[in-house]
Amino acid sequence: MTPFALLQDIASRCRSHAAELPSRIEAVENWRGVGFILGGRRYVAPMSDVSEILTAPKLTQVPGVKHWVQGVANVRGRLVPVMDLAAFLGGRSVSGRNKRTLIIEKGDLLNGLTVDAVLGMQYFPVESKQDSSALDIPEQAKAFISEAFLRDGELWPVFSFEQLANDQNYMDIAV
Repeated sequence: MTPFALLQDIASRCRSHAAELPSRIEAVENWRGVGFILGGRRYVAPMSDVSEILTAPKLTQVPGVKHWVQGVANVRGRLVPVMDLAAFLGGRSVSGRNKRTLIIEKGDLLNGLTVDAVLGMQYFPVESKQDSSALDIPEQAKAFISEAFLRDGELWPVFSFEQLANDQNYMDIAV
């Protein structure tokens, strides 16, 4: 047997005993956000909108502001106004150990928003995006919801802090 024939024989035997290549798995593109509860309903906010999640910070009251402005907090040396998001939307804030403050930075806006609980990072397939027209959400919140994601038969409205920051009623905090 020639050296070339020997190499061909070895290559042939290797191919016959080789394991199959793994099957090709389609990668699913995911959208991710921070899940939270507000007024007993689940919402999700884009990850890029939430810079920090805090337990209730120590607040200093501010006189002459609307009832949903809880006060200001010193967060790592920055003065951050903290708002009760449920109260702003016309609902009632739930008290409890699970309350959290989402620190939001959108352009010039730096705000803390108190929510009932935070559900952590949530992932949704991009193709599960839905229109917000069929959502059963309070009327006051509809201006801040433009889309939702469907997962396990449940719709998660996407809360837009950018739309909140552009809302004149939200920006006008004086009584």
